[in-house]
Amino acid sequence: MTDLRQASATGQQSLEGIARTVGGREYGGKHFADLVAIRAMPVPPETEQLVRAISSQSKLLALPIGVSSESIFDAYGADLELMHRYRRGFKATIEAAVRARADQTHADAQAVLGQMISELGDIDHEPRLDLGAEAAKLEPEALRGRLRQEMRDEIENLRESVVIWMHSLVECDILSVIEWHSPRAITYRFFRMQSSRKELAREVRDPGMSLHGREVTTRTQTLVNVEEERRDHTVLNARRHALDRYTSRVPNRIAQLINAIPCEIRAFVDIIDGTVSMEQVTRRTLANEIVSESHSVWVSDPTPALFGTFALAGWGGSTPEAARATYVGHVSQVANKWLLGTGLAAAAAAMLIGRLGGPRNALIAMAVFAIIIAGHQFSLRWHGRNILS
Repeated sequence: MTDLRQASATGQQSLEGIARTVGGREYGGKHFADLVAIRAMPVPPETEQLVRAISSQSKLLALPIGVSSESIFDAYGADLELMHRYRRGFKATIEAAVRARADQTHADAQAVLGQMISELGDIDHEPRLDLGAEAAKLEPEALRGRLRQEMRDEIENLRESVVIWMHSLVECDILSVIEWHSPRAITYRFFRMQSSRKELAREVRDPGMSLHGREVTTRTQTLVNVEEERRDHTVLNARRHALDRYTSRVPNRIAQLINAIPCEIRAFVDIIDGTVSMEQVTRRTLANEIVSESHSVWVSDPTPALFGTFALAGWGGSTPEAARATYVGHVSQVANKWLLGTGLAAAAAAMLIGRLGGPRNALIAMAVFAIIIAGHQFSLRWHGRNILS
């Protein structure tokens, strides 16, 4: 039996910041958590990527003139599933971002984050493409035109619903909004959580052997401490890198976050890397008090960002965090696969050349292949950065 005394992030006092205006959108002010005000916020232009991505995959929008009713019905079903996939993808991404606040080894912190995820809510959007009895009676060309227009409207509605949900998550300090002061300077925040356990007392009761056997009872008192903090960063020399072009390694929790992002959403996520110059740390103490401290620093500061607008996590600042992991699609992983494949191909080719032309020609071939492979690896690992801004 374990008696848990917990000092955690579940206290009444929050880590909320002050009101701020970003891109014409007001966060944390008098309209805090006001859904009407949130709906009236401007839609970030970067989310036009979502409209283009879904439109390019839409079967309805790709239907040519003169198609049969059966083709229209099939396209309707495919597009309905397409909309649901993107909706599920955004939900999975945000849940992964919440999980990434703490390392998976911090079980008590993950329990708190699990409760936070259960209270997230969902995107207020349900596809309303109409293929009911009345629509099915239409001639194929009339039905095609009607469903194509409905699909355009649905894509825009999903975009607006996703943005409203993101705004709400920013208001609740689930996500952070990135403020671009210039093409190379940003301000954003990220959240961290960690947990620890300390045994306060242990009582063991052992009555010894009896006719029924031996029953040992252990009672412990354990202090479970879950700490949370928010870090507000000003980052200079900021640059955006596509996930498959980022060359630096990341902490395990960030790798797990990126690996959990569905393929539909990965196209909208990049890593903004730069140097943090000013850091404000707001931390909840064991006594459930809020303390803040400022640091003037000059260290690397990356963050995975959605649409270049919403920060999903972060790992830079005054407290170093080990960054030794890579994620699926990372430059190092791709380069390692190429190294294995080209190495095996070169060895096979050299063996064939050796049989046909002798050992000397085989050694020359291996030397040439080694130079080519080394140059290719250098290109992949060091010149693969894709600077988006």
